Amino acid sequence: MGNKIETHDFYCMLCGKKGIPITRKRSLLKEPFHKKKLYCLNCKTEVNHIECKTSTEVKEFKKNFNEGVYKEEALSSVIHRQGGK
Repeated sequence: MGNKIETHDFYCMLCGKKGIPITRKRSLLKEPFHKKKLYCLNCKTEVNHIECKTSTEVKEFKKNFNEGVYKEEALSSVIHRQGGK
């Protein structure tokens, strides 16, 4: 019975690549496209990532990323982290 655990993928808003997955209890799930600041292995910095739970959400993220929807917010999250530099 207990709490089921799900693994969700996070995609970097700066480079668009898949980051480190996170497991969550179903009872603690976040809203669709939840944003979380994580270390990006590709960018080598902390930057906002978007949580994708389904293949449909991944497709929507990639479409938005390719259209530049996340560009300003991604850059802002890196600048904010680096103290305005």
